Amino acid sequence: MWMVDEIIRAVKGEPLNIKERVFSDISTDTRTIKKGELFIPLKGKNYDGHDFIETACTISGIGCLCEKSKAHKIAHLKETIIIVEDTLNALADLAAYRRRILKGEFIAITGSNGKTTTKEILVDILKKAFTVHFNEKNFNNIIGVSKSILSIKESCSFYVFELGTNAPGEIKALAGIVQPDISVITNINPSHLEGLKDIQGVLKEKLDLYYNTKKGGIIFINADDPYITSSSFFSNDQVIKDYAIEKDASYKLIIDEDYSWEGYSITFKFPEISFNAKTKLLGKHNLYNILCSSAIASSVGIGRSSIKESIEDFKPYDKRFLPIKSKNGYLIIDDTYNANPASMEWAIKTVNELPSRGKRIAIIGDMKELGDKEEFYHRQIGRILKESSFKKILLYGDAVKYILDEIGDERAEVFSDKNCLIDFAKKIIRMDDVVLVKGSRLLKMDEIVKGLD
Repeated sequence: MWMVDEIIRAVKGEPLNIKERVFSDISTDTRTIKKGELFIPLKGKNYDGHDFIETACTISGIGCLCEKSKAHKIAHLKETIIIVEDTLNALADLAAYRRRILKGEFIAITGSNGKTTTKEILVDILKKAFTVHFNEKNFNNIIGVSKSILSIKESCSFYVFELGTNAPGEIKALAGIVQPDISVITNINPSHLEGLKDIQGVLKEKLDLYYNTKKGGIIFINADDPYITSSSFFSNDQVIKDYAIEKDASYKLIIDEDYSWEGYSITFKFPEISFNAKTKLLGKHNLYNILCSSAIASSVGIGRSSIKESIEDFKPYDKRFLPIKSKNGYLIIDDTYNANPASMEWAIKTVNELPSRGKRIAIIGDMKELGDKEEFYHRQIGRILKESSFKKILLYGDAVKYILDEIGDERAEVFSDKNCLIDFAKKIIRMDDVVLVKGSRLLKMDEIVKGLD
């Protein structure tokens, strides 16, 4: 339940019309709005929620927020109307208000890679002992995080939020909403350079999470990340804890045995506990996700048996380096969730190092949002592929021409049509081959996986 006075106070709004004073919930979508819910119209690239205010009021019978510049269009409505400068900011302000009155600890995770997997593992561990709320899938922008907080009906022990960004200032805004008690930056790598310009821009943006962690809170630092450890960040206001695989750290993971396609045997050495576990996840990058989530869980009191159980049961997340056994006997590595230079390099090197009875084939798409660094990073991936043991490299998109240029031999081909690429791939893939499929989400590379499965 929301009272009109608390909404006006939270969003710094001005009432244009007050009919109802109590709202059952908040909605931003006329397709799902219910009777009694207050409507917040948001603007997107191809729509403006203000165009649906009358529909929303007809269904809910209650009212809405409205930007001052659009107020003249709805002056005739009789429902409760609250005027604000910006409805997106109002949504965020409402979520921040809701967050302040919730009991429990808020954990925020950001970074260039591994955010979602780290979040999912951590949530799985925490659920074994506590009530947990988290933002699902990758709903990690201001709308997704705000709506996730507003959906909370009862206080939980922990709230785990993944925070994403593609422009300066977004992490600061998100941290202002979440107000984390515990925070971590998984790593710093070139990503979203169209908005963040360069690696230093990425670092500056991500560090805003640490700067906006609550006073007295806990900050986890990846001691193996050169950008984080060499940054000028320092805090007297929070407790700093570190984790690492390569360097010395308070929370340490040691690789005992590499089981190839079956995962790893690992040992954790934490301040209070040490224990062994096995994981089915592939690639060293996933070991960092496991270590980070386990370190946070241990720091809030989760015991070794619960951490071990979650790690050993956890399966690869959808489209994130997920091995799929084809009906024709070859293995597809579905890593199509997204791609930036670091995740592309990790995927290529991991498949290159894993054994294969057949040949290795890479199906690679463009990496997006790299701005004026697009050519540089695609050429870098081209050089990595050139030195790899992949027998055939199928490229899809526009920027992959730079990859082709670096490889410079008959192993690589560029396709402009996805169906043609799938047809060609089917002709050359044989039983026991390993096929890596990876590229930007905008290219819908998962359609290639479906075509080959």
